[in-house]
Amino acid sequence: MKKTKIMGAAMLVVILLIGFIMRAPITTPPLFLGKLATALNVNQSSLGILTTLPLVMFMLLSNFAAKPMAYFGLKKALLMALGTIVTGSLLRLVMTMPTMILGTVLIGIGIAHLNVFMPSMVTAYFPHKIGLYTTMYSFAMIFGNTVFNLITAPVSRVFGWKMMMGILLLTPVIALLGWGMIYRFVDEKIRVDRSKQWQTTKTQSAKLWRNRRAWPFLLTFGGQATLSYTFTAWMPSLMQYHHVSAGNSGLIMACFALIGLPLSIVLPNLLTTATNRVLIVLTIGAGMSGLTASCMLFWQNTSSMLFWMLESFLLGIAIGFFFMTAMTMFAVKTNSPYETARLSGMAQSGGYLMSAFGPSLYGMAFAANPVGNIQNVVYVVLVMLMLISCVLVIKTEKI
Repeated sequence: MKKTKIMGAAMLVVILLIGFIMRAPITTPPLFLGKLATALNVNQSSLGILTTLPLVMFMLLSNFAAKPMAYFGLKKALLMALGTIVTGSLLRLVMTMPTMILGTVLIGIGIAHLNVFMPSMVTAYFPHKIGLYTTMYSFAMIFGNTVFNLITAPVSRVFGWKMMMGILLLTPVIALLGWGMIYRFVDEKIRVDRSKQWQTTKTQSAKLWRNRRAWPFLLTFGGQATLSYTFTAWMPSLMQYHHVSAGNSGLIMACFALIGLPLSIVLPNLLTTATNRVLIVLTIGAGMSGLTASCMLFWQNTSSMLFWMLESFLLGIAIGFFFMTAMTMFAVKTNSPYETARLSGMAQSGGYLMSAFGPSLYGMAFAANPVGNIQNVVYVVLVMLMLISCVLVIKTEKI
């Protein structure tokens, strides 16, 4: 019993560490992009690819991330994903453009797999505490991203931008060492016949894409990702157009980022214990929050900080709710860790494909007319799509 408790505590620590680094290493701190461009002897505008590449990796690889887990087992696959992130972070310390690009690609590959592995890890090792452990790694993921955004400026100012790159290496190293320390003491929960696995996974993946019960998961995840990436990319420009000060704009975007923290604490456990009727009521409430925020954009001609703070708060609630619901339901609505990985991979692959077009299409509409109604109508449609899809997810018994 004592050994079991120790292993449970060790697994919790590792889950928190992995959650903490699941967003941080993809950060290319914007405050020193100019210095980084100088060190690489390139134009600063060319560094935009470093923020795009991880999203491309998520889009391309999420659908296939279950295969290495099925072939090598969850333990080895997780070790390989963490090792890939560490390797990529090391390469980014070599100040050349090719190593910076290759390092960023490897980091994106590693995190694309972790995005799929983590719901499976919770399903495999804590099937009766899905809500609790989803809360843990979701909170750690959002908290880690928030911490790195907050410390970038002071660390870069006091110690230099290279120190920040070193910290972005240190965190995945700690996570890799943590998993490596308990690796041999953890039972493997996924055992497969390698001789048949590749053909089996190919057939199963094809069936999942044809399964109409799986598509609401994709649309829920994709809708929130599209709104999140678009809002983050363009809301500061929209506020600047309306003469909101840079300081106030920063506070508003911080509010948008931080609203996910309390949601990550409350929602997962609630999602695993509440009745479907309660969950549908909560979903409708989150949808109404998102619709209110979207409709406010039709009357956006103001520089009022209160208006834009309310806008970010309401949309942050909607995005946070639908993100946490999708991440939790991957585990709740499947019967095994491998099924969880397949569903998560399929939904995230399609979802990131949706979100990849969001910022660029909004940018085109913004260039044509910053206060045009086309982008506002699309926001309303996306929220309605998430709302309907999420209700279908909740009503689904099992995939």
